[in-house]
Parts: sequence; C-alpha cells; structure tokens
Amino acid sequence: MKNEIDPDYSKRFLLPPALEDWIPDGHPARFIREFVEKLNTSEMGFKERTVQEGRPNYSNKLMLKIWLYGYFEKIYSTRELEKACKDRIALVWLTGMNYPDHNTIWRFFRDNKSKIKNIFKRTIHIAIDNEMVGFALQAIDGTKIYANASRNKAIHKKDLEKLLARLETPIIDEVVKKINKTEKDEKGRPSCDLPRKLQDKNNLTRAIEDGLEEYSDSERRELKKKVQANIKKLDDKKKKSVSVTDPESNMMKTGNSRDYCYNAQGVVDDKHQIIVGAKVTSDEVDHRQMTGMLDEARSNCNKKSTQTLADGGYFSGTELQKAEEKGYPVITPVHKKVGRSGKKGQDPRFSKDKFRYDPKEDVYICPLGGRLEYLYTNHPKTRDYPIRRYGCRYYKTCEYRHKCSKSINGKKIDRTPYDDAIYRQIEKNKSPDNKQLYDKRKQIIEPVFGWIKHNKGFTRWLYRGLNNVDAQWNLICTGINLSRLFRLWKENRLVI
Repeated sequence: MKNEIDPDYSKRFLLPPALEDWIPDGHPARFIREFVEKLNTSEMGFKERTVQEGRPNYSNKLMLKIWLYGYFEKIYSTRELEKACKDRIALVWLTGMNYPDHNTIWRFFRDNKSKIKNIFKRTIHIAIDNEMVGFALQAIDGTKIYANASRNKAIHKKDLEKLLARLETPIIDEVVKKINKTEKDEKGRPSCDLPRKLQDKNNLTRAIEDGLEEYSDSERRELKKKVQANIKKLDDKKKKSVSVTDPESNMMKTGNSRDYCYNAQGVVDDKHQIIVGAKVTSDEVDHRQMTGMLDEARSNCNKKSTQTLADGGYFSGTELQKAEEKGYPVITPVHKKVGRSGKKGQDPRFSKDKFRYDPKEDVYICPLGGRLEYLYTNHPKTRDYPIRRYGCRYYKTCEYRHKCSKSINGKKIDRTPYDDAIYRQIEKNKSPDNKQLYDKRKQIIEPVFGWIKHNKGFTRWLYRGLNNVDAQWNLICTGINLSRLFRLWKENRLVI
C-alpha cells in the first residue's frame, strides 16, 4: 500500500469551526483589520447611510478592509476584488464571509475617492507617532504611469492641420450622395468634438491621405468648423494631442517612446522610507511641482523636513525662490547652461557666473572690473516674468571684447527676478557635505517606485480622469506605508 495522503471529502466537523481560527497570528489581514477598526470614518468624511428603509448596506469599514487588503496584496481590479472575497481565505475572514459584488466595491470608491487621502494621512501619523519619520532628510521625485487610454484613440494637432488643409481644397466634381451621417446627439461627448469615425487615428489618417469624397459640401463645412475648434482647444491648452478616452491625460515620454500617462509625484522620508506626500499631475515635466509637493508633505505631517533632495527635473528659479520664501531647504542640481553665457569655444573666464551683480548700483561687474549697465526690460511671451538686460557700453575699446563675447554689440547679460535664488543654490551645491547628502537621493525614493511598479505590478491606471487616478495613487501609497508599518506590528512594536 502506498504511503500517501489524499483528501477525504467525507470528513465532518464535530463542532462548527470558529472564523477566528482561520487566520494565524501575524497575518497581514489581522493588521489591516486592526488598522481599520481604529479609524473614525465619520470624522474622515466617508459617505454614510441616513435612511433606514431598504436592504442593509455594507459598512464603510468592511469596504475599506477589502480595498486596503487588495492594494496590500496587489489586487487592484474591482472584479478581482469581488473574486478574492470568495476565493482568498484572508479576505473571506476579513469580510466575515460577506461577498460584495464589483459594482458595490466600485461605488464605494466613487463615493469616497476624495476621502481616501485621509486614510493615507493616517498611515503617516501612525508612522510619526512610532518615530518612523525622521524629518531630517526627504527626497522628492515623479514617475510616469500609463493612462487607461489608447494612443489610437487620440486626436493630434498635426493630423488636424493636415485634415484642415484637405478640407480647404474644393471637391473637383459633384458630391457622392452616400454619406455616413455624424452622430450629433451623442451623449458624453469627449473634449475633442469630431465625428466618431474620425476619432480613430487609422480612420483619420485614411481620410487625410485618401481624401474626403464621401462627405458632402455641407458636411465638409461642418467638419471644418469642428477641426478649427479642436485646433484652437489644443492651442489654448498648449497641447499637441488629446486622448479621446481620457482627455485629462497627457502624452509623455516613457523610456524610448511616448504614450498617454499621468505623472505620479511622491515625497519619501529617509528613516523608514515612509511616503509623506503623494499627488498626481497631468504635467509631463516636474519643474513646476517642487513647492507644491513640499506643501503637501508639510500639510500631511504638520512639520517640515530639515532637508529635501530633488533631481534636476525639479530645477526652476521660480520654484527655488518659492521654496526659500516658505522656508524649505532644498538641494537640487542646477542646469549646466544656467550661469553660463556665450557660444561654444568662448573663453570660460567671461561666462555669466563670473560677473558679479551689484544691487545698489544695479550693474554687473566683469572679472576685469568693467561695468555692464541696465539697458531695457523684455517681456517674453514664453515667460511669465520680465527679463532685465544689461550691456557693456565700453566694449569697443576693451582688448578682451572678442574673448568676452562674439556679438558685434558687445557682452549682454539677462537677469531674471530669480537669479539670486539660483546663485545661492549654485553655492549651496558646491559644499562637499551637500554633494555627499545628494548622493542619497536615489537610495531614498527610487526603491519606492521600484516596489510600486515591479513588486506591486502597478504600471497602468485602472481609472480615467485626474481625480480618479489621484485617489488610486493615494491607495497605492497607503498600501506601501502599511507594508512598512506591518513590519513593526508583526514584531509587536507598533502602536496604532
């Protein structure tokens, strides 16, 4: 006889099993339960039922346990959460053998998405109370996460301009009568108001290349108005394209390609890599995000960090000055071109950073002692601040004029309202201690994004619209913070 174990499906329990025995001590489900049970969802603003009639609803705490455990264990889809409530013993235990469907799970998110940030803040406060946030050093960074949108379902300005050129070409012969009429009464029309057929990039390309013979004169005139209106919308928003399925997302560079994404921002404390600030923006670049994210972290913690590290993408004279005014010490690389003027091959002794500004006399002093006096003020359309220009009046008699500047009109220096803040940052970056401190930036925040994208497998938003993805980002960051808190809880060293 073989010595093997097979399941015996005829077994019966003498006494009913206790639900508490299903999950061992130290299991993440027990931690999630303890965390949620101590939350006051009413004070946090979660939507509550006010009527007594009708079928009983699932409580906010039950639904929160499902969402938080799901994001703790890489279960993001509402359908997968519904399935897990029946299949995963931890969620069966956590829900007390209640099985809400995916619509109910989604409605909870929809109704309370603006309140999820309060849960994220609670994880930060618990970490602070347990001395897991040091406030000595923090790092800020952003990562691109794919939008829930297809590149083919997008309208590009260059395609619209080509289509407009086609529409402005008259039809040579009479119009063909068979036309697919545009769906004018369609509900929920996206921001790009083109016929449904032309919202697909492939169809739009064929219309541009093959012509528009199937459209009548009146339809072409109507289509032309819509194309012109959409080009204006893109110009007003300073966009080159817009997604039909998620108009709030933006085309962003991801690796070697470009796709529709949102830019997820994070601020991470050095001590235990607790995320203390989280926000999503549709801006591709980071240089307008620094002080906003530092405000976010300070608001969440009720305290600011001694030092903040930010990569070169956050460099901006405007942001540096705002940070100084708000008392945020920041270390960020200054772009190499800043402080240096002149063409390639020019003598480096006469770059802009070698000229000293005298605020009392409002002049620049060159390395040889000459003066560059104020000439005029520019108001460039690409900048939201004025630029003062200074020039050397004695360049014709200066023996170094050709080494100083190749311009026939002599050396010119432009000064922005933020130059002082930039040069203070340049001096700050020269400190060996600050250089050593900045080297820690990658160790603090980049592993967190690695956990989210690779360990947690989160590379694409499930929802559309900035408010929805911002709520989902707060859930993701809450899950990361809970995983850090769980380590101490497991060792009986965490006070919730």
